Amino acid sequence: MNELFAQVLQKRDLSKAGELFSLADDEIKDDLVPVLEAISKILDCTDYLQNDNDQSVVEICITRVTTAIRETGSIEAHSKCLVSLLEVCQKYDLNPAAPEKDPPHAKIASDIMSCLFMHYSKPKVMSLAIPVVVNFLRCNNKELTRNVSSYLSLAALDNADTLAKYVDLIISTILRGNYFLSTVLPQIYSQNKQPIINSIDKLTAIINVCDVSERASLFQVFGMISKHEPTILEPHIDEFCKYLSSSTLAALVLMMFVDMATANPKAFVDYLPSLKDLAEQQPMYFIQVIQIIGAIGNIDQDNARRSMVYFVSCLGMKDQTALAVILQEIKALSINNHSLLEENIIEISKLSQSGSSAVRLLVQQLKDDLKKYANNLSCSSPPQEKETRSVSSQTEGQVTVITVGNPHNAAYPSGAVSVRHTAMSQSTISSQQSIPKSLRNSSSNTRHERPVSPASTILSDRLSLGSLLTVGSTQTGPPLLAEPIRDGIQHFCEKHMTSIRNFICQFSARIPIPAKCGIINGRHRQYIRLFFLCGDQKERCIYGNSYFTLDTKVPKTWIHLMFLAIQAQSTSALSQNDPSISSLKTCLEAISERGQNIFLTIVTSSFPSAKDQDLLIQELNRIRFFDVFEFNAAKKHWACFVCNHPEKVGDLLQDGVPVIAGQLKEKKGKWKFLKRWKTRYFTLSGAHMTYNKSDHRKETLPVSKIQSVKAVRKGIRDIPKAFEIFTGDETYTFKAKGQQNIEQWVQCLHIAVAQVQNKDDEKKSTKMVPMPSHVNPLNQENVVIERPRSVMDTKL
Repeated sequence: MNELFAQVLQKRDLSKAGELFSLADDEIKDDLVPVLEAISKILDCTDYLQNDNDQSVVEICITRVTTAIRETGSIEAHSKCLVSLLEVCQKYDLNPAAPEKDPPHAKIASDIMSCLFMHYSKPKVMSLAIPVVVNFLRCNNKELTRNVSSYLSLAALDNADTLAKYVDLIISTILRGNYFLSTVLPQIYSQNKQPIINSIDKLTAIINVCDVSERASLFQVFGMISKHEPTILEPHIDEFCKYLSSSTLAALVLMMFVDMATANPKAFVDYLPSLKDLAEQQPMYFIQVIQIIGAIGNIDQDNARRSMVYFVSCLGMKDQTALAVILQEIKALSINNHSLLEENIIEISKLSQSGSSAVRLLVQQLKDDLKKYANNLSCSSPPQEKETRSVSSQTEGQVTVITVGNPHNAAYPSGAVSVRHTAMSQSTISSQQSIPKSLRNSSSNTRHERPVSPASTILSDRLSLGSLLTVGSTQTGPPLLAEPIRDGIQHFCEKHMTSIRNFICQFSARIPIPAKCGIINGRHRQYIRLFFLCGDQKERCIYGNSYFTLDTKVPKTWIHLMFLAIQAQSTSALSQNDPSISSLKTCLEAISERGQNIFLTIVTSSFPSAKDQDLLIQELNRIRFFDVFEFNAAKKHWACFVCNHPEKVGDLLQDGVPVIAGQLKEKKGKWKFLKRWKTRYFTLSGAHMTYNKSDHRKETLPVSKIQSVKAVRKGIRDIPKAFEIFTGDETYTFKAKGQQNIEQWVQCLHIAVAQVQNKDDEKKSTKMVPMPSHVNPLNQENVVIERPRSVMDTKL
């Protein structure tokens, strides 16, 4: 063991403990295991609870050890010892004896868990930590259990399998009042479903005492359950309906109702009036309500007629996406209710002239269906002396050819049906996704409620899968049109266009949408760089000629959002072949493992959750985005503070150059909390920041060396108490006399740094190779690929 550590731990010498921070991390890296073992012995002493000196020594040593582990990247080598310390802490009472006063073992446990869960993506660390950490949920220390809940929520992202083993303990903790832990349930449901399903009644009972994010997590779980065990949720429909008025929860509730209604539509008959009122008051939920009403129409002929009347009454609406969904539901109802289609075909046909291409195609299909039903009716009549027609089906490649007539090589007598079944291609299977749930279910579950001919059955099944219909020479009239194979992304966008636009409208006021994303070829791997643009770009704009960049650690979420933003700005649903979507796909696949095709899965999944959005905000906070940009509600875009508040920075600029001077308190170095503040007079003028030292010498800090500037706050919304400057090898912390002075210094420094970077960019004239051209909402290329300079130089 290091000599200084030995003196501090063996003699409990608090006076030497501060010197531990003068030791280099690499110097003590090999001594951390015996140090942790020595700390464990002190923690496990009976007099530790009353010995303030020992407590202070242990706290300082733990801080130094965890810092060294973090800096040397040696968490996997020391995770076992850290977990052993947690087990020691669990032997003692962790409940606070007085308000806001944690027991000493609880403090140490919090520090150790903080170190461990910084590495939540490392399976080896989490496999040791999670089984021990979950036991802290049993204690009554609210602060500690809240911290544990946060750590487990983070760990669930990459360690759902491990955490799912403790779902019973997690549920019991939630029911005891730790509602925040409900955010873990959607992550672990698929790994261990039954305990959550068994607790539906209890989890439903606590919805009203949870906050919005916790309720959203519970409804996410209920939505997952509705896909496998929908009937279990039926007793709670009344409770769920209370949250249809919530803008945050209504979409989750309705998606769950769609799955439940598909399984048992009778459960929603009594709720039809309230659902129709919701669709009228909140058009964004119209599509889900239509799907529920379509499912109810499959119960019997009376409900089918009522559903059809409602669908036809809505055909005058302007939303083309909603019209397409209505026509799909009409198509589903008409399979077993041919007369309803015949009664309303005139009204439906009016859309042939005014609807979108998707709407016109569906109208044509409905007309063809009506002809088909008439032909089937004639085919099912008693055979007469003249030649009767049969239907034979052969599968050739990726299409099914259905021939009407009596082929010369038919192996069956006239009037029979010959069908050869072969495996469908993947593209044909995927095209079935364009059919509404009520259509898929009605074709299989309710087929025999009404007598239909064999030909009718085959035709309806094959047509619903986009097959090709070939009519023989004995048929009169034009051939029926083929229903094309649908693009999965395009269908998703058509179905959810309104929801996408509403989501982006709300989301963009909270988090900015990148103007570009780029594939950067790093030394060891490729990664995604995001480019943000000022929405105003006025004369003095900080980023008028450049971008604010972020190297993201969550590229999938950002690309998902860029996809939604592009679609929200488009007047029609975009497909995978659209250049903008194709570019984003290329960007994502460049950083994915070879052979993976995850783009379709990501962009057609549910919108980013509140937790996903919080991760994006954390990234933006890390690079101090919100110190530079803010949302302009009047113009509905993000702009830099110079463009948003030109009146505030006018006094700080002389001939366009930032100038500010004054006394600041300053610290620099690694262990600033061990150092004293030094008061000096600083001057910022253009590209240089100067200050006077005690010996009257002037020192200069070139602005070109400043990598970033950030205001120091306790919380995101708190008033800044200081600001920090980061260079390549040094960190400076400054205090000014008041909040206004701090903001002025931060603003001036941001302007100076941006101006220097803009000049450097003009000199370097960095070249970027664009992906296939496309225009995004900000009229910029969406995706760029930046190559290492050495590679580009050789090509030039």
